[in-house]
Amino acid sequence: MISLKFDRLALMNIHPALAERDDRTSRQDDMTKDTGKMKKHYNPSEIGIVLGESNNYARAMINEVLRNMGFTKVYPASTAAEVIEAVNVWHPRVVITENLLPDMNGTEMVRRMRHNDVVSDRSVPVIMITSDPRVETVKEARMAGVDEFAAKPISHATIKERLDEVILRPRPFIEGKNYIGPCRRRKRKLEYRGPLKRLSDPLDATDQQADREFHQNMLVQCAERLTSLAKSIDPRDRGGVRTLYNTANEANDIAKKIEDEALELATVCVARYIEGVGASGALQSQVISAHMDAIRLLLSAKGGKSHARLEIAQGLEKIVKRKLREAA
Repeated sequence: MISLKFDRLALMNIHPALAERDDRTSRQDDMTKDTGKMKKHYNPSEIGIVLGESNNYARAMINEVLRNMGFTKVYPASTAAEVIEAVNVWHPRVVITENLLPDMNGTEMVRRMRHNDVVSDRSVPVIMITSDPRVETVKEARMAGVDEFAAKPISHATIKERLDEVILRPRPFIEGKNYIGPCRRRKRKLEYRGPLKRLSDPLDATDQQADREFHQNMLVQCAERLTSLAKSIDPRDRGGVRTLYNTANEANDIAKKIEDEALELATVCVARYIEGVGASGALQSQVISAHMDAIRLLLSAKGGKSHARLEIAQGLEKIVKRKLREAA
């Protein structure tokens, strides 16, 4: 019987050239990011942030993270009404808010901030955090005018990444008939001077690329949740295994929207493994982690040759078939 450790090593070495190329690309990306940070920076102590979170413990934790990063002007709020009031009183540079606020969900609050005259600056960037990062939830928030989205639990690195995005790379604010909020295109031609796109317009190549990148980011977050769930649940807990299975199916739904054969096969494999082994109580978190490692590799190496990427997914398929035979 081949050990699981060997399975993971074999998986990452199915196509060594691809993995090596990915390492080089990652190092180049890191160098580019570091160079960018040297050119553009900001003083956190000068940035005002309204923090909307109804849970006292969660609010204190996020507040502590922000203060450790140097953000001293943090104005806490526990309801949507308090968030709106704080925005009007303190005129923050950024709003960070939980989606599930007691008096109104964050998505509806942002929609009112964008469309109604409830705040003095309806273009203020909004970062939404939530424990419900389903695709539908994110899309609804995006349509309401949310700038950035982060799934709980959020780390220091995640908060910094989202803040850097809205402060250093703010997107144009669009005021259209059907949509008011930040431009939803991640990549845009700065020289473009034509009419702004509307929701009723057909997708062009730029829109399709932005949509693809959106779903790729969602798949990364879904992979992180799967890894965390797999490590924390008791394999004999039917409810926990069911949650794991549903999350794997969600990952597959996202992969289908990306229209990537290798990613679709990889996500199908992890769902098939959970479905086939979950009821026996013999679920192994390492197998799921191996799948998530492969999915991350496929996402980061999306420019690689299609046959090499497909080999990685087919390697997962072989592992799952063997594990299902062992569990039978």
